[in-house]
Amino acid sequence: MRIVVLGCGFHGRGIVYQLARSGRAIDLSVLDRNGEQAAAVGNKAGVPWGTIDVADRHSLREVLGGADVVVNAVGPYHRTALDVVEAAIDVGIHYVDMNDDHEIAEALLLDPSWDQRARRAGVTVLIDCGVVPGLSGLLVRHATEQLDGAERVAIRFAWNYNRNYPAAIQHFLRINSGDGPQYVDGRLLRMRPFEGREPGEFLEPIGSTDVYFTGVPDPVAIARFIPGVQHATAKGAFYQEAANRLVEDMVRWGFTSYEPPAARTPSPMEYFVSYLGSPQGERYFEIPRHDLPLAVRVEVEGTRSGRPITLRYEAHDHSRRATTTFTGLAALAVAQRELAPGVLTPEAWPEPALLLRAILRDRHIRIFNWRDDNHARPLEISGV
Repeated sequence: MRIVVLGCGFHGRGIVYQLARSGRAIDLSVLDRNGEQAAAVGNKAGVPWGTIDVADRHSLREVLGGADVVVNAVGPYHRTALDVVEAAIDVGIHYVDMNDDHEIAEALLLDPSWDQRARRAGVTVLIDCGVVPGLSGLLVRHATEQLDGAERVAIRFAWNYNRNYPAAIQHFLRINSGDGPQYVDGRLLRMRPFEGREPGEFLEPIGSTDVYFTGVPDPVAIARFIPGVQHATAKGAFYQEAANRLVEDMVRWGFTSYEPPAARTPSPMEYFVSYLGSPQGERYFEIPRHDLPLAVRVEVEGTRSGRPITLRYEAHDHSRRATTTFTGLAALAVAQRELAPGVLTPEAWPEPALLLRAILRDRHIRIFNWRDDNHARPLEISGV
């Protein structure tokens, strides 16, 4: 199988290293706009490397020709995803990404023409791999397979602000800069950013931390792929309240805009992210991290044998590598044609238990489960 990885950022290079050491017979290559970065990653992984600007439609189709799967690790996805998806469909290869922008999920899932084109081409387009979205949606799928019917889904997540990880902060600014979709009473509604604040209750060592409505793609995907659900919401926040105030202030002051204020000047978002990660920015934007893992809790309410039941899951990522693990495994599954053609998300995974079992082999990822008010215990996958 031939897999092309586009992008050598934190997660992109992690996916390359994971695939290179997977023990599978993979013809793997990696490309990035930055030739030095592509060379460093390719040489370390022992795989061919090259340069590509994904905005160059002709060159993009040339490098994808003959591959089986492209893993798009070039963000931000609201700027890159649709062009790469279109190129993959045009050349007839499968597509996997870590999209975390709700606009892309809405474009691909609510417009049936994308799914129709992918099916006609025999192409699987798997978006939204990662933790939130990604593992969150897979756990929703796993829960619903144990129920006669699902009615309500609540996703809550919390994580550490880290000034040295500007792409993640840029993403969080982005998804809180507009009205993110929530699925309420069978309809997609727009919730204002930072509304709906409530205590998010997580397992130890996290405990209680405030979360609010956040524009991740999960409600869109749940509405599309989980029948019967009438209510699906997603709320999240940083552990550090100072970081949440910073995000809210930057949104209010317009620093999430990608529109340059004048010719040949950076946009407010580009300027802020650059300043944030600079030595000068350390003076103003350094916020001590909490010694806590990223946490995502999934609660699914439904019925089993005619009785109401709530299934709960909580995943802890102690390494920031859960996104890499999930996406690398997803790429292998897609390459082996384990998913049908069409536009899909983890909420449509055909056998979620199999993927969860593979994910749990990563010692940095812990998943717990419990029902109703029973005590949480480590998730065990058996009999699959």
